[in-house]
Amino acid sequence: MENPEPEKDQKEQKRPEEKQRIPFCCSLCSMSEKCDYVGKNPPFARKIQLIEDSYIMIDPFSPPPIDSRKQSSAERYLVLGAECSVCQRVVCRGTECSFFYTATFCTECVREKLREFPLEVQTKIRKQLQSS
Repeated sequence: MENPEPEKDQKEQKRPEEKQRIPFCCSLCSMSEKCDYVGKNPPFARKIQLIEDSYIMIDPFSPPPIDSRKQSSAERYLVLGAECSVCQRVVCRGTECSFFYTATFCTECVREKLREFPLEVQTKIRKQLQSS
């Protein structure tokens, strides 16, 4: 008589593995979410290459494409945030938490280093800081 255990093991191996989600939490506003990828080249948006490592999730509000040739992959992902290029704190893309100019900067570092940005960028930063 054969042991039924190998059949059970085979069934367990055939079950699809759950995709592990990566926790994201903004260090300034505490917004938290689970993302699908951290890096520059998300596998679910093959035509996209970001210039810095970012926390990215598949857009939960976008239905999967019926024909992948008709919907751009750019329409199916959200960038939640990135690390500040100065202090390495994780911050979200909210205007009250970060500013992007060649890289992500948290608003605290932006305030401290405002004069190091080009004059045109300083004007944009001031407007953003006043509105947030």
